[in-house]
Amino acid sequence: MTLLALDAGGTSTRAVALDRDGTVLGKGRSTAGNPTAAGIGPAVEAVTAAAGAALAGAGTAEVAVLAMAGEQSDAFAEQVAARLAAYGVQQVVLEHDLLALFCSGTPAPDGYALIAGTGTVAARVVDGALERVVGGRGWLLGDAGGGFWIGRRVARAVVAALDGQAPATALTPLVLHELGVGTGSLDPDGAAGRATAIRQVVRAVYARRPVALAELAPLAFSVPDDPVARGIVVAASRALADLVDAVRVPELDGPVVVGGSVVVRGILGAPASLARDLVPPAGSTPVVEVPDGLVGAAVLALRRTGGVVDRATFDRLQEQVLPRTA
Repeated sequence: MTLLALDAGGTSTRAVALDRDGTVLGKGRSTAGNPTAAGIGPAVEAVTAAAGAALAGAGTAEVAVLAMAGEQSDAFAEQVAARLAAYGVQQVVLEHDLLALFCSGTPAPDGYALIAGTGTVAARVVDGALERVVGGRGWLLGDAGGGFWIGRRVARAVVAALDGQAPATALTPLVLHELGVGTGSLDPDGAAGRATAIRQVVRAVYARRPVALAELAPLAFSVPDDPVARGIVVAASRALADLVDAVRVPELDGPVVVGGSVVVRGILGAPASLARDLVPPAGSTPVVEVPDGLVGAAVLALRRTGGVVDRATFDRLQEQVLPRTA
């Protein structure tokens, strides 16, 4: 039996075809396969393209497991099933990206998962299933500690500094450059220059989608010695720790598997001068970083069809699926 595992993200879709022993037979990659991010039609096309590339050698698969965030609508599931039927797929299973993320980091049945990218969400996993999920409410209603949350605070800090309502910050020239605000003719020390800069920042921010403020989040980590940026990052790390605490229970001691640019490249990748002030998102519990949920989707596909994923199988999957680094 050949299985198909896919991780459909808001930026790209990755797929692997594998046999019942956990041996990868092919890989595929395409554009955004999350219908919330790309729309149902384009997402279905992306999933189909990634699946086709992964099955180029194997030909067909019987079962497909698709890990994705957001709303798992019937319309999307039906269209994916119809398109994958051409590859012999008889069953399509949609799984939460949090569960796939967790299964990408450990073969253990119990533990915790945290995703912190543009948004934030955490979960408690018991017996290989999601028992409790907290967060994931979007930029208007939650996502504390995520990319939008950080980026909005970066933008507000810069506008407040230019307006004389808050301390000056090294974030100011970085934000102006990122937003394409011209500074060549501006006098950063003059009231007229600051007023012009504020107008241009406001115009640039309101011309974009609100969630695009997440693009400013990396700037907060780029100036670790700036007190304003440091305060934003420390607050974000505390918010992520609080999110994990919301799903933690004393009787369950398992690893915390984390993914997403904010937590992996930001919080956990912060320079030493900043890291000493940050709150680890898992306290004293081991933290496992993973790039995405593709290994986990493969694990779930094997388990869905009666396979047992022991440590040896899990390690082999990671070796075959994860991108190699020099």
